[in-house]
Amino acid sequence: MEYIQTVLFQVPASRLEQASETGGLLAELDGHRAYLKQQPGFRDLRLTRSINNEGNVLIVVETRWADDESLVRYETAEPNVAGIIRKHEDLLVRDSLQVLDMEALRTEASFARLESAEAARSRLVLPLIVPLGVLAFALLAIYGLSRIYLELDKGSAVGLATGVAIGILLIAVYVANNPRMPAWQVGGIFVVVIAALAGGTIWALVQEDEGEATGEPTASASPGASPAGSPAAGGGELALTLGDNFFELAGQKSPTLSVAAGKEATVSLTNTGIAPHNMHVADAGGQYPEAFCNPGGATPCSDPNLIKAGGTATIKINLGAGTYDFRCDFHPLEMTGTLEVQ
Repeated sequence: MEYIQTVLFQVPASRLEQASETGGLLAELDGHRAYLKQQPGFRDLRLTRSINNEGNVLIVVETRWADDESLVRYETAEPNVAGIIRKHEDLLVRDSLQVLDMEALRTEASFARLESAEAARSRLVLPLIVPLGVLAFALLAIYGLSRIYLELDKGSAVGLATGVAIGILLIAVYVANNPRMPAWQVGGIFVVVIAALAGGTIWALVQEDEGEATGEPTASASPGASPAGSPAAGGGELALTLGDNFFELAGQKSPTLSVAAGKEATVSLTNTGIAPHNMHVADAGGQYPEAFCNPGGATPCSDPNLIKAGGTATIKINLGAGTYDFRCDFHPLEMTGTLEVQ
């Protein structure tokens, strides 16, 4: 329910410009809005005028209030709309000032019509859709980017990550400078981002499937190589394949390699996958002193330390007796194995 005070008065068309100038009647009424916003129960102020430009111009000033007490308190105090208009009586058509207090009527049927679909959606649907939409978008972004990065070499992955970061920054700058951007632009941004993520994810999955379609990689021991699990003599060689994302020896994934203690053993590595890989052996305490190993560094590392798809490498191992972990630095959680030195 609303309570409305309507104040009507007429101004000769010839004096309307004087009423509209700075410091004039209409300017003072419009400035009165700041005072009204501080009054309890105030809801809105509206100024309207008739469209005729000759004769007398009818001006209507309407204030809306939440309850009758607020309206009565306002109109019995100063300043108020009627008092402001009376100060400019010299501009008014004589006896044209009228003040009406009214109560807005609204039936249940009309209330139902006035309750817009947008308001109902904001109360019921948006609190559910927005969090679920944000969650779904975040999961798509995380999954899609992770799959794409796995299918790229290190340089390409860094370039893509830089491009994504710059794109996010540019979108943020545009949104910050256009807080009232139209809905079609917001929707367009989401459609482009989702399409890019979906397309990249599909490409990554296709690349992964094509790699698997070539057949499961099999380990082949080169002449003089020791059987899987048995110590390799000094100068002996083991053949290890690197897939996406696993080490494999003689059909065993996450294998255990055995080499002789105190003698240099050479392990040949072949990358049968699509993503880049390497092999990095931990120290005796199970730690990796270098996040990304280098040949000739503190712990054994494949040479080269980035083996591209279809590439080969070797790793020289000469360690004391014990059990050592090894991993791929590009996929440290998925791609691991164990080295037995005895």
